[in-house]
Amino acid sequence: MNRFFALFLSACMLALLVACGAGYTETSSDAESTAEAAVEDQSEAGSETIAPEASASADEAYDEAVDADSTSSGSNILVAYFSCTGTTEQIAQWIVDETGADSYQIIPETPYTAEDLDYNDSSSRANQEQADASARPAISGGVENMAQYDVIFLGYPIWHGQAPRIISTFLERYEFSDVTIIPFCTSHSSGIGSSAENLHGLCSDAVTWLEGQRFSGDATENDVAEWVGSLTLPKEDSEVTPLKMNVQIGDSVFTATLEENEAVSALVERMEEAPVVIEMSDYSGFEKVGSLGASLPADDSQTTTQAGDIVLYCGDQIVIFYGSNSWSYTRLGRIDDLTGWEEALGSGDVTVTFSLD
Repeated sequence: MNRFFALFLSACMLALLVACGAGYTETSSDAESTAEAAVEDQSEAGSETIAPEASASADEAYDEAVDADSTSSGSNILVAYFSCTGTTEQIAQWIVDETGADSYQIIPETPYTAEDLDYNDSSSRANQEQADASARPAISGGVENMAQYDVIFLGYPIWHGQAPRIISTFLERYEFSDVTIIPFCTSHSSGIGSSAENLHGLCSDAVTWLEGQRFSGDATENDVAEWVGSLTLPKEDSEVTPLKMNVQIGDSVFTATLEENEAVSALVERMEEAPVVIEMSDYSGFEKVGSLGASLPADDSQTTTQAGDIVLYCGDQIVIFYGSNSWSYTRLGRIDDLTGWEEALGSGDVTVTFSLD
């Protein structure tokens, strides 16, 4: 009997040890049962405490950050985020994947430990920082070429209903101007609340602040993709090279900058096949006019021309000006440099060749 009782007692102790060992296991349905979860959503008293394993992951995340500076790929979008345990980081990475943005992790000079993030300890670092609106934890590293970004996704966990104070450090570190900032946060149950509004107050009026989004610990990549897809983001500025054509009169060759319209597109298609040669005659001492031999899609409007203007008249005639006239035309382009223009046109008929480079 004593032997049986000893075996039974041993089995009970083993089961108890297994249960205790599983107490801090993070599950897929509650991915934020970590250091972030211990502090977030705690604007009022609660009983949740931080797991030692969670604080270790915070230290590991800091140690694994080889370079805190952002790496630029030439994108006009930046995803900047603060994450102790990887929950916010995962959302940030999905945004990067969806937008092709550059990524920057906001890393504190002094990493947060388990004791720092202990909600139940009123003297813990995180509690003290959140209670002090002027607290500005120092950041390690920085963003290179911040001026290249037109859009910034700003991510953070919710701590006591607000963004961690290190986000304020980040916003006050740069002079943002003509930038669109889109906040996103992670939390168990709280929405983004006033956290985004309070952060907005740290920026100048030149910053456009879009409505933010809260993600729970079980958010999926598809959830993030749908949210990003619903946003209207400023397009990246790109320098468009204007289309040019050559205008040859005798031995003189001039360049002209073309307009953007259907008539020009149709003319370009013809020039791509072969140079367009037109016999042009003088009219009224201010223009040369000649038949194109086919109609182009006209979009006439009352126009006052100047020397160097090239227009379409009645859909099938090209007119080039060395003087001025007011009539209904479709603009095609304009000579870039008028040096020698009037002399090349002369006073009689001319042969003009229009071509692309």
